[in-house]
Amino acid sequence: MNILFVEDMEDNRMLVTVLLKALPYRIELAEQGAVGVEKFQAGRYDLVFMDIQMPIMDGYEAVRLIRRWEQEQQRDATPVIALTGHTDAADIEKAQAAGFTAHLTKPLKKAALLEAIQRYAVSSPDKESAA
Repeated sequence: MNILFVEDMEDNRMLVTVLLKALPYRIELAEQGAVGVEKFQAGRYDLVFMDIQMPIMDGYEAVRLIRRWEQEQQRDATPVIALTGHTDAADIEKAQAAGFTAHLTKPLKKAALLEAIQRYAVSSPDKESAA
């Protein structure tokens, strides 16, 4: 399973790498939204975790670009999970309106991360054969 993790905080990128190290996932990291969009367009991912507040390009803009590109390429929507410390209903609605599939609260915990992977990542035969 291929996972793209877009996060500007190096500590969080390292944490995810450590938490998922022993598991059968291929994790690719991006340090900001624009890099995440470039990597997404160049690869095939079963799931994307995307920080919302990042410099240069925030997660809202990045997920909008990803969704537009998927439509142009006639691809099914890849699950994109918003990562944020904000948990009120307005923030969750804003993330969903931008195109996020779901919302995961920081600080990240291994159990919540694994649950999100199991719930949202769907590795289909089409993705496997196209990779």
